[in-house]
Amino acid sequence: MTSVKGRWSLSKERKEELIGELTPELRMLRVKADMTQEELANIIGLSRQTYSQIESGNKVMSWNTYLSLIFFYQSLEETARLLLAFDVYPEKFIDQNERGG
Repeated sequence: MTSVKGRWSLSKERKEELIGELTPELRMLRVKADMTQEELANIIGLSRQTYSQIESGNKVMSWNTYLSLIFFYQSLEETARLLLAFDVYPEKFIDQNERGG
């Protein structure tokens, strides 16, 4: 049986890949959720300016910001399926890790 820590252990490189895959989709996800940058930034604890830089690709988001966005968008019916289609939800990779993939 794999420990909880082992299942949630992703390399720095894998985290960077996931962040890089999510970043180009941020605007579409936000629009689909019918939110402004300011509204979303407030929900995830960032300034609108910082979120705007992330969404435009001028700033790399932290892993904590990535997780906040993933968990937020996963909670919305309008965007949950998009996350799966974009292949940016870390659970898939954690499951593969457990199977040795």
